[in-house]
Amino acid sequence: MPEYTLPYRTDWQDMAALLDYAKGSGADRTALDARFGAGESMRETLNALDQLELIVRDDSGGARLTELGDRLAYAPTETERLRVLVEALAGYGPYRTPFERALADGLDVIEAPWVEHVWQVDMRLGQPRNRVAEARTFFFRLAAAAGLGTYRRGVRGQTTRLELASDFAAQLSGLLAQPSSEPALPAPPPTDAPVSHQPQPEPFMTLPPAPATAPNAPAITITVDMTDWDLDRIEAFLRMVGYPIVE
Repeated sequence: MPEYTLPYRTDWQDMAALLDYAKGSGADRTALDARFGAGESMRETLNALDQLELIVRDDSGGARLTELGDRLAYAPTETERLRVLVEALAGYGPYRTPFERALADGLDVIEAPWVEHVWQVDMRLGQPRNRVAEARTFFFRLAAAAGLGTYRRGVRGQTTRLELASDFAAQLSGLLAQPSSEPALPAPPPTDAPVSHQPQPEPFMTLPPAPATAPNAPAITITVDMTDWDLDRIEAFLRMVGYPIVE
């Protein structure tokens, strides 16, 4: 299986801007740094475009559009532009596999924990936990930008999710019917238990109340959509300010 670095920490607007800038003969790294800055955002924008095979990168870090990238950058209408973007998403293994399974299972919603399970367990991508959490949000946002659904951030006990568009199957069925250049993944093992596709609450962390020596210290419950990395940072901060943590 090819090596993947799941795209994150960029957005469709930055990707489109870089594609437009690299039209023609491409752009070298010096020009890209001068135009977009040399920070993480630009690096991750390049990675996203590279992963989706919209650009090829040279040894110096410059970028040149691929045939697919040319069709996207030079699309004559917004409708055609989005159609090519959907084609790029359907051609990328970590996006294609959830799409295929969503169609096969007749899902109306793709939920964040389900996508993470597909990536880390079924596909065995071996990505860092914090990257996976941000990458699935980027995946949902990019799919929404392509017209495949509506991105919903998890709040009030609901999980982060992509609510699929009514024409999701129509947009993707033809593209997914084409053979993939990547090896097929085995289907998930059957189970006798019914599978629920209802949104599940995001994980939460509850810190215990302070002991009797500090009666005014409040208990803290965190129920917003956070990664394990975020929760670790919060716990470290509470330790620093002296809030008692029960191991």
